[in-house]
Amino acid sequence: MAAGTRSSAYSTISVRTWSDVDDDLAVVKRDLQAVSTLTNTSQSWVVSTPTTTSQPWAHGPEGVLIRKLRQELESQRTANLMSRQSLTNALTKADKDGDEYLSFQEFTAMITADLKEERRLAFRGMLLSALGHVGVLPKRKRDDFLANYTICPPPLFIPIITLVQVIIFIAYVVDMDKRGLTVTATDGYPTYSPLSYNPKRRYEVWRFFTYMFLHDGYLHIVFNVLTQLLFGFCLEIVHGWWRVAIVYLCGVTAGSFAHSVVDPWVGLIGASGGVYALLGAHLAAVVTNWKEMNYHLCNEEEFQSRRLFAAVRIFASAPFRLAMIVLIVLPDTGLAIFRRVALNENLRVGVSAHVGGFLTGLFLGIPVLRNINEHAWETNLGWVTLVVFLVVCAFAVFFNAFHTGYPPTDWS
Repeated sequence: MAAGTRSSAYSTISVRTWSDVDDDLAVVKRDLQAVSTLTNTSQSWVVSTPTTTSQPWAHGPEGVLIRKLRQELESQRTANLMSRQSLTNALTKADKDGDEYLSFQEFTAMITADLKEERRLAFRGMLLSALGHVGVLPKRKRDDFLANYTICPPPLFIPIITLVQVIIFIAYVVDMDKRGLTVTATDGYPTYSPLSYNPKRRYEVWRFFTYMFLHDGYLHIVFNVLTQLLFGFCLEIVHGWWRVAIVYLCGVTAGSFAHSVVDPWVGLIGASGGVYALLGAHLAAVVTNWKEMNYHLCNEEEFQSRRLFAAVRIFASAPFRLAMIVLIVLPDTGLAIFRRVALNENLRVGVSAHVGGFLTGLFLGIPVLRNINEHAWETNLGWVTLVVFLVVCAFAVFFNAFHTGYPPTDWS
């Protein structure tokens, strides 16, 4: 049966308003049976509100997240129909399997059997007022993280920011060559550039951000570019370019904040703050989507019938991501610590920007990135990490403003 037919059938329900409830409970049952018939035929239902409603309600057979449904119902100015406690009790009672989702079957049972008639009709009016505002991911996308990968729209932010960094690096290599300066594999950057973070010129606030466009030698930019392309692409095709952009740019800024507090006399260049924010964001995604990333990971049937796809599933799994993060973070951070402590001043690398960027990705990744199958504890944790991030950034700003241990300001 065509999806358009299903939508039309359900529109019969959604055009009714609270004034219709006196028609008879049989009207409700009749409409629900019509949708139920379509559900049994197609094994899934996709319904939309009529043209008078501005937003669609797209469903999978698993239902709607109860917490979001309750919030939406409470916001629709229908509190006079049912008290908040009664609403909570009704939804909790209807969730038979305790998975925090109200399935279509549970919804039908709640309307037709579990509630007294007056509450049943009241609930119907409240639901009808909220149909245009609540959305649900299809069940496969909730269960399988890989099902959320899409290249439409394609990744935008990571390719663009990478291209800009490469162009600026090449431009400065050419300019330094004209000035008689050499860029090697491990050394060479334009100390005269207005883009680098310079502790003597902290009043030029753009330097806390633009330092990411400069790199110290060929290996530095190659490592950062390859790492951010690898991990950034994987994030963008699931979470979208703007979420990744927020995490990356906040990681860059927080990296310079951390560096300015821990190493107040040392300059800073490189995109490591943003790169490590991507790594931290991957860890956040692993924490909140562990089950979904491991969907069918050890499925023998899939390994036999779809070997290539099964291999992709392994590379996209939570344990593999975790191993990749460890393999990149530990050696690179260890080398940075060695260069910071053991080598001469010209070869020193700031470590605090790595840490600041990674923690930013971890703290912002939870509230900013998409959570495929959201639970209440994850939402609460996201608010906590967001507040912690903002408080730490505020502290860094005040530290830069009032700390007297920085080198003398260069006003030239």
